[in-house]
Amino acid sequence: MKCYYQGCNDEGITKEHIPPRSFFPDGEKEQLLTVKSCEKHNNAKSQNDLYVLIHICMNASPSNRAREVFLNKVKPQLDFNNNALRKKLLEHAVSMENGTVKYKVDISRFDEFFTALSCGIIYKSCDCSLPLHYSISHIYPNFESNDDFKVKQIEKFIDQFYSGKPMNFINFGKPNTKNESIYTVKVFGIPEFKSSITIVHEFYGTFKVISMLTTTLDRKEL
Repeated sequence: MKCYYQGCNDEGITKEHIPPRSFFPDGEKEQLLTVKSCEKHNNAKSQNDLYVLIHICMNASPSNRAREVFLNKVKPQLDFNNNALRKKLLEHAVSMENGTVKYKVDISRFDEFFTALSCGIIYKSCDCSLPLHYSISHIYPNFESNDDFKVKQIEKFIDQFYSGKPMNFINFGKPNTKNESIYTVKVFGIPEFKSSITIVHEFYGTFKVISMLTTTLDRKEL
């Protein structure tokens, strides 16, 4: 069986968990989804798993499940090696007047993580990898950014548009995520890759990411 990742023809000799095991509380790992992965794409994604989890948990709090995962999975890593990771996260952090802290986020690492996760969701939905004529980008409604007002309004509209369930004709497919208190996903698009595809990921009921899988083919070619 081939690797799940878009454009990869290597054999899938390892299992890739979607989302990663670390996102789930202890005792609930049997509810994980897996896809076949080559070593390259399994290892590449794992380097971003903890980084993404930290920011999702900090952004998702005070969600009970996010706090549980943060205390049991994230905090020990922050304390490890004389607080090395915590110190790294605090670089460029800004203390706000209301007592909260604003952290700088490496969006490139989030993009790498969610591109891999989106490829996994597509593979799990239709038993094949995303075709090469799709480009992938992501919107992070929970994050503040320096984008201009028009861009933020467009992103807000996209978030609202994809807040409901997919209508039948654009219900691309839905993998059985099993533990929806941790992770839910909705996939919008005409089945059999007949359109662009939108994937809405939601973690711990509060942190949302919208992945836009845009086909470069026109309708006549689809």
